[in-house]
Amino acid sequence: MKLAYGEGIIVAVLAPIVIFLFGKISILQTFFSVFALIGLWTLVSAYLFSTTRERMYYVSWGLIVLAISSAFVIHIQYAIALILIAIIASLLINVATRKSAPNTRDVKVDQSRSNSKSV
Repeated sequence: MKLAYGEGIIVAVLAPIVIFLFGKISILQTFFSVFALIGLWTLVSAYLFSTTRERMYYVSWGLIVLAISSAFVIHIQYAIALILIAIIASLLINVATRKSAPNTRDVKVDQSRSNSKSV
């Protein structure tokens, strides 16, 4: 059985709500759990289901959602700082893993070969 990204998100949302309805956690803990599980599932699925091209996008999004989840359990000032750190880390990871484009100024065009058919 292979769990897809969307199915994992549904489980990440519904599981904390069920636990809340049984009276085991508070509403803030429910929100924290939902966002934390979505962020964790996004990180896990980045390595299980995505291509290498999409992987950094999912990793970045997972880090940001995990940081957002902290807003429900710590002071909002610290939560905003964590969110900004996650965004900065995502940008640095994306810049570090980005493949550089070839320098087109150094490419010389061979004028002796032509793709056009002469009549």
